[in-house]
Amino acid sequence: MAEVWQAVDRVLGRQVAVKILHPHLAADDTFVTRFRTEAIAAARLHHPGIVAIYDTCHDEGSEAIVMELVRGPTLRAELDERTMLSPDEVTRIGAEVADALGAAHQAGLVHRDIKPANILLCEDHRVMVTDFGIAKIRDDPDVTQTGTMLGTVKYLAPEQVRGERLDGRADIYALGVVLYEALCARPPFDADTPAATALARLHQTPPRPRQIRATVPAELDRIVMRCLHLDPDQRYATAADLRTALLDPGTTRDARDLTAATHIDPTSAWGPTSSVPPHDGSAVRLVEPRSPAAWLRPTLATVFVLGGLTLAVLLIGRTRVGQDLFDWAQNSTTDSAPAPPSNTPSTAALDIAAVQSFDPGGRGEAGENDGQLSLAIDDDPQTGWVTDSYDQRAFGFKSGVGIVVVVDHATDLDSLTVRSPTNGWAASVYVADAPAQTLASWGDPVDQKSGIPGDATFDLANRSGRAVLLWITDLGDGPARMRVEIDQLTVRG
Repeated sequence: MAEVWQAVDRVLGRQVAVKILHPHLAADDTFVTRFRTEAIAAARLHHPGIVAIYDTCHDEGSEAIVMELVRGPTLRAELDERTMLSPDEVTRIGAEVADALGAAHQAGLVHRDIKPANILLCEDHRVMVTDFGIAKIRDDPDVTQTGTMLGTVKYLAPEQVRGERLDGRADIYALGVVLYEALCARPPFDADTPAATALARLHQTPPRPRQIRATVPAELDRIVMRCLHLDPDQRYATAADLRTALLDPGTTRDARDLTAATHIDPTSAWGPTSSVPPHDGSAVRLVEPRSPAAWLRPTLATVFVLGGLTLAVLLIGRTRVGQDLFDWAQNSTTDSAPAPPSNTPSTAALDIAAVQSFDPGGRGEAGENDGQLSLAIDDDPQTGWVTDSYDQRAFGFKSGVGIVVVVDHATDLDSLTVRSPTNGWAASVYVADAPAQTLASWGDPVDQKSGIPGDATFDLANRSGRAVLLWITDLGDGPARMRVEIDQLTVRG
């Protein structure tokens, strides 16, 4: 709708932000009316978590709003850089946004476009909500045509998709989507087209956050899923209720349970009529936690049985009959067991001494998400390193990006195994005595694959060396902003 410029209020001597409606929209009476409505509506709100409106301007066909200047990135920019946030960060941001929404709802205003791009993470650690450009005063006639669907598709509440009358619970749903994405690195619904994305929430229940990221605390998982309930009556009644739930000390406590996520056939998880599978082509089933008594009783029983059997074996062994049985069993095993082959080749996982990103064509600061590199070699499939997000699967301004692992000592290298949830990606693999600074210095690739449906094993052709480069050349099938996730790298030699 608009551009936002930094400016100076020369009367009051302060820095401000000026939001100027795009010229081709300034001639549209509907957009101008909505643009002015934002100023009128937001100016009624006085809350530390809502960007303040100072003034409006109309000059020679231009429309502008003068606002508080807020320094700091949007949540969208933060997620694009870091992919996901910790549960503690998510609950803090969610609680502050809920507090701001509570003030707006009490004033009779429904935001209708809560999304990461409209949540500001201020340098002074405040969290602020901005852009009431499509907000609606509950008691005023809607300036849009009947049935017009406004809001960013990924974050629309089901009642918005159906074109029904809205209240603050639509904002609670959208905030639930934001929390889900911040926890799971993807929104709950993301189909091939905006229409399919919008309609999916009317017919599907998304996987729970804990099914995608097992470290999400159980109570936080429950809160997010309640926000995403199809029926507004089953969500939190007010933003204040949601804030209270998020701030409860038990929300981020990682309870000791036996919850586990296991991969299953996507068709069984999403149903035969679903058109919106998870972006990595897989699904998971949640194994609900059992109480301590549920596993303690069978465990103790097993211990007692094994103990009894051991005692019986010891007692029998002291008799002549028992000794004869043991002698027979030992001779039988020795005679029948095949000798292990002496020339069978074997490979073992090698110790990794270092891991680093490789981005010779990058712009700005070298590397990509270097703080996550250790997650690609931590033997935990629930964590991983991800590339930056790109608009094109072939990167566009550069030919690729890589991750380098260096093993303890030079040896003949057999294979590189990559665990990844990304579908359709491509990569080449190089081997060298030490990490090189340019791609040409790595020599020729020893193996390459395309259209990879997730995990892959690359043949290192017994090439001698210490450094292995996984050079990613295709970011795969999406979502809209493409990236590749590497959950585990294993080098065998």
